[in-house]
Amino acid sequence: MLFILLSWIYILTISSVIGVSFNRLFKIHKQHPAITIFLGFFSISLLTGCYAIWFPIDATFQVALAALTLILFFINKSLIVSYVYLLKQKVQSLNTFNKILFASISVIILAQCASPPFIIDNESYYIQTIKWLNEYGYVKGLVNLHLFLGQTSGWHILQSAFNFSFLYDRFNDISGLALLLGNFYAINQLNLYTEKTDNSKINLAVGLFPAFNIFLFQFISTPSPDIAIYVLSLIVFHQFILCFNEYNRSTFMIILSLVLFMVFIKLTALPFCLLPIILFKRYYVFTRGIRLQTLGLTTLTIVLILIKNIIITGNPLFPIKSLDVFQVTWSLPESIQSYFSLYGKASAYNMLPENFEQASWASRFKHWILASGLHGLFNKAIVVILVVAPFVLKRFYNKKAYWLIYGLTVFSMLMLLAISPQYRFFFPFIMLFSLLASALLVFHKNTIRVILVVCTILATVPILFSINKQFIKNKYHGAPSQFSTDYLVQPFGLSKYLSGYNVIEEGNLKFNSPTQMDFFWGTGDIPLPAINKEQLEYFKTNFNVIPQQFSENLKDGFYSKHINSD
Repeated sequence: MLFILLSWIYILTISSVIGVSFNRLFKIHKQHPAITIFLGFFSISLLTGCYAIWFPIDATFQVALAALTLILFFINKSLIVSYVYLLKQKVQSLNTFNKILFASISVIILAQCASPPFIIDNESYYIQTIKWLNEYGYVKGLVNLHLFLGQTSGWHILQSAFNFSFLYDRFNDISGLALLLGNFYAINQLNLYTEKTDNSKINLAVGLFPAFNIFLFQFISTPSPDIAIYVLSLIVFHQFILCFNEYNRSTFMIILSLVLFMVFIKLTALPFCLLPIILFKRYYVFTRGIRLQTLGLTTLTIVLILIKNIIITGNPLFPIKSLDVFQVTWSLPESIQSYFSLYGKASAYNMLPENFEQASWASRFKHWILASGLHGLFNKAIVVILVVAPFVLKRFYNKKAYWLIYGLTVFSMLMLLAISPQYRFFFPFIMLFSLLASALLVFHKNTIRVILVVCTILATVPILFSINKQFIKNKYHGAPSQFSTDYLVQPFGLSKYLSGYNVIEEGNLKFNSPTQMDFFWGTGDIPLPAINKEQLEYFKTNFNVIPQQFSENLKDGFYSKHINSD
């Protein structure tokens, strides 16, 4: 915990200075400190993403980032002093209960981050994605080595900038810091409501966000991009509602920047782009004056996404299948792309690929809505929201901004039903409408406090005690991730599995395969290049391909070689 706290202090310092500089560049004035830090995260992820095109994210990068921060500090010293004063003011303005609540949540988040990682995606590609970035930067055709490595997220790029792998091998906690910032932002809005400084319902709704810590805490001991999307979506929704009612240049630039950050993190966040587009059109008499800044930032983000995808996958729109004209020597074979595209859709509908293709839309929907565990619960929740929300909005939130967000929800669900309706992709909408509904039912100060205290205690239980996680219906998620006093200073390692491995040679490729993991896609925290032997054999048998190197240098990348063609 102590080491994580120290790393967070450093990360917050760097991100604050760069965030303040971003604010100055785009003339963003006096915004919540959490927003400034997220804008710093966005700036650093873009900077790191550009650097990774040519170089590894190693000690040299860290020195360059520290030097840049020092230069920006002296350039923007007066603005940084004002930012620190605003931060101090935000903390001091909290009443005693909210200060204790925030302090308690902070400690619990640190404890969870120091505990063994929970979600299995960490073992299949989070660790390895960041390891490749730290040691080589973007690697051509990396998707041919492991399919999931093609999903290199802007969030993992940011984590690679702040895991200090050249010094220490246990930092992997940027998602925990994001959730901490989200709670800080929410508690400030709650304080405005309970202290009657601004007792609007949207402040109460946002202020109830810490109740979701019960669900979110389990995922913050890994650099999960989903956590970032959930926190950023909450802020974007709040800022959109504020800006829609009354145009503010700074707020518009914040919404645009955070939405672009979300897209850089996950392409499934693309529907959120409608929010800044709506504001740009609604207030065109004002926004036309900043169209060059808007276009410049948008273009930079899109170009970087395309370059990253082309280098790593050979497909500018990965994981969406690309046209043949975009095929290059390191692109995935079409048979693999088609199969796993179908497999992903079928899995989202809780069906086998062969059954999915033959099923009608009604049958697919039935399987989707009747799925077990959390998937089924959230699938049912979004359907209920889509049906009930119009009546709630008509009665209690009958303003155009809320209806537009509802329209965005419908549009997003239609898109996801056609692509991959996984609950983690539409959870931001479940979260928002649940908070809006809660704000109608819970509005007395004492009731709010009781609920937040109870939710915080319940969120702590899985950290301290072993519980039955069968509800999640995933045997790999069932491994314990409880806190131990052993983690008070040093956190648990990056992987919950032992790091044993065998060296296997296949063609011109020598790779490491884990010996302590029976998960098909699993690689854990073993040296590069890593593939699970089970995965390799499956690809050989079903697709007649093996990954091969372009040269002896891993930086030169990989391609898929057909076994029968020499």
